[in-house]
Formats: sequence, C-alpha cells, structure tokens
Amino acid sequence: MNTFLYVCIIISAFNIFILAYAYSLKFFPKKWQKKVNQGTIVGMAIIFFTMLTMFAWIIYFFYKLIY
Repeated sequence: MNTFLYVCIIISAFNIFILAYAYSLKFFPKKWQKKVNQGTIVGMAIIFFTMLTMFAWIIYFFYKLIY
C-alpha cells in the first residue's frame, strides 16, 4: 500500500508540473507559440492526467478505508 501511495504522489507531482507548464505558456514569445502550437496537446494532457490523478487517489483511499 505504501508503494501505491508513492505512485499517487508522483502522479500528483507530474500533474502539478503540467499545470505550471500550461500557466507559463503565455510567457513564451508569440512567434514560438505559433510555431509549436501546444495549446491543444497541453489541454488534453491536463484533462487526462487530472483524471488519472483523481482515480488513483480514489482507489488509494477506497482500499485504505476498507482494509
């Protein structure tokens, strides 16, 4: 169970990193933003990693409370 706790913490940290990266995208030059065009990819990553984080913590607390 401790291993799964560490996995949940790592997933949460990666999710926070993605959110910080998405926030910092507006500070890059407009020319680079148009060239790379990562808005959609970052948005999808935020959605899916947030869902993964939520489900990981729900599973962890479910087994922590039941067993």
